[in-house]
Amino acid sequence: MKFIENIKSDRRNNALYVLVLILLTAGVSAGSVYLARRGGDMGDGITEYIGNFLSSFSENRNNMAVFKNSLTANLIYTGIIFAMGFFRLGCVVTGAIIVRKGFVMGFTAASFFKFYGLNGMLIMLSTMPTVLITIPALLFFSAVSVKFSLNPDKKQKN
Repeated sequence: MKFIENIKSDRRNNALYVLVLILLTAGVSAGSVYLARRGGDMGDGITEYIGNFLSSFSENRNNMAVFKNSLTANLIYTGIIFAMGFFRLGCVVTGAIIVRKGFVMGFTAASFFKFYGLNGMLIMLSTMPTVLITIPALLFFSAVSVKFSLNPDKKQKN
């Protein structure tokens, strides 16, 4: 019986999963549109920044430092999302984090594609293994955090 109750509860949570996915998609779209609208104004700066990044990345072979920085950033996101599950308005902060993450992803992908064309798409494809791990995990933890922050039983003081 407990298993059937868990399945029914999981079906009710599908709306949360869809909501978080919509927020991520909105962030990615906003990042791409922002670059398309403002790309002419800041095109030289973005090209220079990406060029410096790629040259420093090719010169510096310290992959462990890159891994540590990425892990630290993702753990900070996860910690904030976890903490927001305890607060009633935590769903707003969690949504903002998801939209921000999507905005950065969309802006980055659009920048690489705009300034490097097909080579930029290959660069973005090289990041797919990490994206395939971090994004579903982020979406799952965000949906759980929103579920806990909107939990009506939390108001009762026993």
